[in-house]
Amino acid sequence: MDSKLFSFIAAAITSLIWTHLPSIFSIIFLIIVILAFAKRYAHFACFLIGIIWMASVGHWQYSLQLPTEQTSLPIVILGKVTTLVHQHNDVRFNLKLSHINAEKLTFSRNIRVSWRNPPWLVQQGQILRLEVKLKPPHGLANEGGFNYQQWLFSKNIVATGYVKNNEINQLVEDEITVRQALLNSLLALELEQVSWIAALSLGYRGLLEQDDWLLVQQSGIAHLIAISGLHLAMVASVSYFLFSWLIAGLVSRFNRLHLINLHLMAMVLTLFTTFIYSSIAGFSLPTLRAWLMLVIASLLFLSSHNVKATRQILIGFTSFLVLFPLSIFGLSFWLSFSAVSIICFVFWRWPVTKAEFSVSTVFLSMLRVQLCLTFLMLPIVAWQFSYVSIVSPLVNLIAVPFVTLCILPLCLMATLLIWLYPELAKLMFAWVDYLIEKSMEGLNATLDFPWAAIELPAMPLTVWLQVLVGFVLLLLPAFVLSKKCLVVLVIPFFSYLLSRQDSHWQVDVLDVGQGTSVLVTKNNQALIYDVGASYPSGFNMADSVLLPILRAKGIRVLDMLVISHGDNDHAGSLPYLEKGTRILHVITTADLCREGYQSIWQDLHIEAFWPDDPQKHSDNNSSCVLKISGGSKSVLLPGDIDKGIEKVLIEKYGSDLKADVLLAPHHGSNTSSSLNFIQHVSPGYVVFSQGFMNRWRFPRPEVVARYQQVFEENNIPQQQIYSTSETGQVSFTLTETIQVRTYRKDIYPYWYANF
Repeated sequence: MDSKLFSFIAAAITSLIWTHLPSIFSIIFLIIVILAFAKRYAHFACFLIGIIWMASVGHWQYSLQLPTEQTSLPIVILGKVTTLVHQHNDVRFNLKLSHINAEKLTFSRNIRVSWRNPPWLVQQGQILRLEVKLKPPHGLANEGGFNYQQWLFSKNIVATGYVKNNEINQLVEDEITVRQALLNSLLALELEQVSWIAALSLGYRGLLEQDDWLLVQQSGIAHLIAISGLHLAMVASVSYFLFSWLIAGLVSRFNRLHLINLHLMAMVLTLFTTFIYSSIAGFSLPTLRAWLMLVIASLLFLSSHNVKATRQILIGFTSFLVLFPLSIFGLSFWLSFSAVSIICFVFWRWPVTKAEFSVSTVFLSMLRVQLCLTFLMLPIVAWQFSYVSIVSPLVNLIAVPFVTLCILPLCLMATLLIWLYPELAKLMFAWVDYLIEKSMEGLNATLDFPWAAIELPAMPLTVWLQVLVGFVLLLLPAFVLSKKCLVVLVIPFFSYLLSRQDSHWQVDVLDVGQGTSVLVTKNNQALIYDVGASYPSGFNMADSVLLPILRAKGIRVLDMLVISHGDNDHAGSLPYLEKGTRILHVITTADLCREGYQSIWQDLHIEAFWPDDPQKHSDNNSSCVLKISGGSKSVLLPGDIDKGIEKVLIEKYGSDLKADVLLAPHHGSNTSSSLNFIQHVSPGYVVFSQGFMNRWRFPRPEVVARYQQVFEENNIPQQQIYSTSETGQVSFTLTETIQVRTYRKDIYPYWYANF
């Protein structure tokens, strides 16, 4: 049975590396193959079933996407708010739709919308009628950054958008959920550490700020700040003990109850209690995973079958693939099952042999589990986040028992009492608030050490898999080969840490939505041209795009930053970038970045063609026009200049404007990219940096047509015209030739992230 389950799981996991879904015809063909060979080749049949299952799920998700007419025009929807909301203005929430344009949906859809100034307080559980403008699922696509589109897919969200202010907008039903009411009561207490308390009590992490997330990642305590398997296990243990004690007391007093199966009753009541607890957490996937594993373990125990831990994990894994197949496209799924597998590995490798209870045995077991978790999770965490927390074992050794045995019980008791005995609940939450405040002070002090967390450059998954295999083999008993041979497995890792001199240089036109940012790198050093926008919500391109890609490339100091002009979509994220990394030189049109400026950086020649005097022109027309040349190749970055300035540049520089790569002026606006300018630059590649389905409809079709005309005249393939909204990040590697890679086609081409 184990091998068949493993075959099904292995096949399902291959969907993570599919670039396209198998066609419907292929699925039908595989079904026929299964019917023909299932009895003779059972394991192969299970493998094919896994492929068919995930392919069918993918096609089903595709079928749920909204048609073009519902994402190109405003529509009226009726739906139920499914996410917690903690603020009145600038809210973002999920809706489960039942109607679109007054037509009832056969199958409900999940969408995610924002609302600038709602006339009422939006709350989980309400049913709303709204006029919305939606887009298909889409996100920024850059190396090192958060893949929002994949996250939307894993959450079964088929569209995003915003609510339009209209008289149609109506609160149809104002019934809020118990969980929302609990959050409201918690917010009313005005606690200093309410963000952490909400995460521990309700599993709601929407109050946590960017700095909070950085803190938990660097300290390795992310698993403690949301209701998960660890918390559910504690609740289950306490519940089982209490119910067993109560039932045993009743049985001893009443002879008629002697026939009751004590374990059965205690387990059933424990499952019910943990189910209620999971509902408080909003039935999040980590909680559902833990509850499902608890159900499986309970059923196997009650059936008197002695089932190995490996089989329990396989059954749980398979059950979750069947019930929640989209969850495998989210990181939390793999972190959870990796942690459970490591814990099982630890108790298999070092079994507890003492039958009697011993504090020293418990402490040593906890220490061993924590050290192994840190050790074996290191490659997984480092691959995903590009850092290693050195202090994590020590922090978790203290934090795990402190949170699970002190903070969490107080949070749960206070939550249960918040309506029954508000004053007592307020007092208990005040204790928790104080304890968390002191804990945060200690945690920040720990992270002040320079060696607390080490940033690493991004490395391929294969490198980290080799490191993980090496760690596992190191912890196994002695085998045929000497363990000294395992050093071979970490050679690729150390090779990535060595600095190397490159003959090539790279230009990355980043996907920053409706804005501009270009990263130029050589020999592990970098300069940036423009930084993209920032928004009133706090979202900015430095934190979401620039800092992640710099960390992924192992760049800790930025040599030069050029700001073409002061518009938000070019310079808005500057304060956030300055806060996040060290910048040696910032150049703007207010100082050096003007006509005549020249510089040599990493053997690359940098020359500014414009502006002559920024005071004489509008913001767009005072853009710093920069040409970067290396060897026989060059890149022209013209900012937001219009046709008038293009004409001036042609008169002044003529053939000197010629460049191999051109960033299209003003994102593809029809006020720029004149035919004469394109012909003088004569680019081999052009990139439009613009937002997905932007309101200006950049790049304009007539602009694209002009580039296509010049490309056709010069016998250049039309495929060398790129739009960041379609391709994501566009990377040019320049030597004697130019190699091009796009994020969506070459770097991360998987079907679930680019549908």
